[in-house]
Amino acid sequence: MKLFQIVSVAVLIVSVLYFTPKAYAQIQFYDADADLASNGNAKIKLTINFVNPETEFQMTVLGAVKNVNASTNSGPVACTTTGGAASIINCKMSLTPDRRTFDLSFETQDFAKNLGDRNLFTIDLSLGQDISAASATVKLPEGYALANTSLIPAASPTPSNIVSDGRRIIINWNFQNIKADQSFRVQTLYEPIENNIPTNIISIIVTLVLVIVGGAFFYFRRSKQPKEVILSVLDDFEKRIVEVITAAGGEINQRRVVQETNLSKAKVSRVIKRLQERGLIEVIHLGRTNKLKLAHKKFEGK
Repeated sequence: MKLFQIVSVAVLIVSVLYFTPKAYAQIQFYDADADLASNGNAKIKLTINFVNPETEFQMTVLGAVKNVNASTNSGPVACTTTGGAASIINCKMSLTPDRRTFDLSFETQDFAKNLGDRNLFTIDLSLGQDISAASATVKLPEGYALANTSLIPAASPTPSNIVSDGRRIIINWNFQNIKADQSFRVQTLYEPIENNIPTNIISIIVTLVLVIVGGAFFYFRRSKQPKEVILSVLDDFEKRIVEVITAAGGEINQRRVVQETNLSKAKVSRVIKRLQERGLIEVIHLGRTNKLKLAHKKFEGK
């Protein structure tokens, strides 16, 4: 009976933690992206910039993971994954004082829980370390919308912004100065769009949205937007890259952006893609690298 009680307590502790990454160093920048699918699968991408160069990173995930990949901006990295229902990812790496960025990605179906006609996605990103700046982004499946957040058992911090790329809703949180004893967890309650909208008016709403989005796109394409307005909707990583390009006179080699931001090539490529999709920068392919050019008209005052 005593052994059973000990095991029960251990299981309860693990359940409360749900998703507990373990790191051994202070974090300067921490970015997490979650891309959700309608079947509950989640593609997780983490970018961590350490204060000091580290040789090891370990993360414990309460869930089965697959397609684990890791990289650094300083050289090769080797990761091993053990466990089943609970997985331990251990990575060996060789960071340098100038290159301290680590990227980790994996997939899991254990972060999204079905609650009948709704789904609850929970990710705990707490590291038990001081974090200077952090960002979390969750992209909902196509055809899904946010549900009543008051129904979330443990309310998530208020999102910094909620936008749409025309097909999917994207929720973003930005944090500053997270202390080691503070929780860093976000939750999203979402549901199929048809759950809240009668089927016979879905087509009307979709048509109206397309007209409004098309009109807004046409208007903003023809008009100039103040630089302050654009920068206010960018996350920390997007602002950093725009500032680097601006400081270089509006044009810069992508390799220099990687060097000056101290971010990995993969992270820089993802941020550049988002900026390009918004029409804020132009990407000119030059052999094995790219030249990044600021869309000056977007940053001129009206």
